Amino acid sequence: MSASSTNSIASAEAGRPHRSWPKTAFTSSLAAILGGQLAIGVVALIAEVSYARILGPAARGAISLCLMSIAFGTLFGGLGGEGVIVYWASRFKNKPSSWLSVVLATGAVGSALAGALWIWGYWSLRLPFLRGVSPSSARIILFSIPSAIFFAYVMALASGIEEFRLRSGSALLRQILTLSSFLLFLVFLGRSVDAALWGNLAGLLIGASVALAVMWPHVKCYFQIKDAASHLKPTLAYGVRGQVGNLATFFNYRLDVFIVSYFLDSTQLGFYAVGVAVSEALWQIPNAVGSILFPRTGRSSKEDATPFTCFILRQVLWITSLCAVLVALVAPLAIPLVFGQRFRPSVPVIWWILPGIISLSLAKVGCADLAGRGKNGYSSVSAFICFAATAAADWFLIPRMGINGAALASSLSYSLDAFLILLALRHETGVSWRAFFIPLRSDLEAYRLLWLRVGALAPSLFPGPRDKEIPLLSREGS
Repeated sequence: MSASSTNSIASAEAGRPHRSWPKTAFTSSLAAILGGQLAIGVVALIAEVSYARILGPAARGAISLCLMSIAFGTLFGGLGGEGVIVYWASRFKNKPSSWLSVVLATGAVGSALAGALWIWGYWSLRLPFLRGVSPSSARIILFSIPSAIFFAYVMALASGIEEFRLRSGSALLRQILTLSSFLLFLVFLGRSVDAALWGNLAGLLIGASVALAVMWPHVKCYFQIKDAASHLKPTLAYGVRGQVGNLATFFNYRLDVFIVSYFLDSTQLGFYAVGVAVSEALWQIPNAVGSILFPRTGRSSKEDATPFTCFILRQVLWITSLCAVLVALVAPLAIPLVFGQRFRPSVPVIWWILPGIISLSLAKVGCADLAGRGKNGYSSVSAFICFAATAAADWFLIPRMGINGAALASSLSYSLDAFLILLALRHETGVSWRAFFIPLRSDLEAYRLLWLRVGALAPSLFPGPRDKEIPLLSREGS
């Protein structure tokens, strides 16, 4: 969104009565999201184990292909609405406006387009890499795409108004409903991929509906239809600019699933899906940080946002690296024990992809900061470059190395993406490379204060007087 567009909208909003939203401490929001994601991760692990042990590698591969198809349809049909919702909601909190009605209208159009694209690709073109999808699963995918767009919009709205506990709770509810519905549908549909897809659809619809019902008193003011025309152009401009990059980013992350499906069978895809799912669990930290950093950067001055983002990048790098080492060491024992001996080929996949997982953790944080500055164009350029690199590496390595080649190709592409995003962030902030990677003495002081803060919050769990809250950073500002 251009500065002139934002200023004109802000002028139009001036003078309207509004209620200021309470500022949320970054560490409190991060704790809320990480706590929720820890619970989500546990439920997701149970779901993965259930898919693997109940359905087997081949069905697990088919589930992965179906879920990736839903994810693509969601991204294509969402028309960049998620980024628009977070950006606008963080800048114009609780002010009467009509931007959300514009986003929902474009999302409805996008859902229809995505559905038509799926019908064309599956039933008309009969694309060869979709041969692992049955006709009944294809019909469930068609219903799931608009439901997933609805869920994505609601989660973005919760992030934009900084209701992170609600966001985490809704995501956890969705995961629990997905798992429980899958187990329920097993009774009626037997051990089938369709049972998992119907469970996913139930989780999306119920989770989003509950979250929207809770948020409704706070967001109903965003539906002032009379001003919709003034918001149409800037809303579409920001969304489309980010959408192009989002599509390229999706293929950068997920093209390997489709190419593995093209060259190999569903069993190999199942091994690959488990290895990727285990490795990508490390993204919970940068994903949580990015969800909070995006709106925080959007409402902060450059002088405040830059040192804070550099601090966050350093912590994400070292924490993710430590976790990656632990995963690499534990995987040879844990994968056969948890998922079964049949999934032992997933272990090398984890080893090959972990370096890229670490690299892309930094890119996720950098993209969140750039989006908060209104500079999401960098992500688009980087995504297109990496998409080309991913396609070339996948087509070269998968026929020669199988699923390990797909993991290596992803690592190379993720590392390139991280370099380009950090290069753009360095250009925008003017800081040195050392600021992104090398810990400072003040980082240790921040950890000391965090430890004291945890100690200060502990008495709230037990009877007795409460201590004063201790801030994590003196310049946190929120």
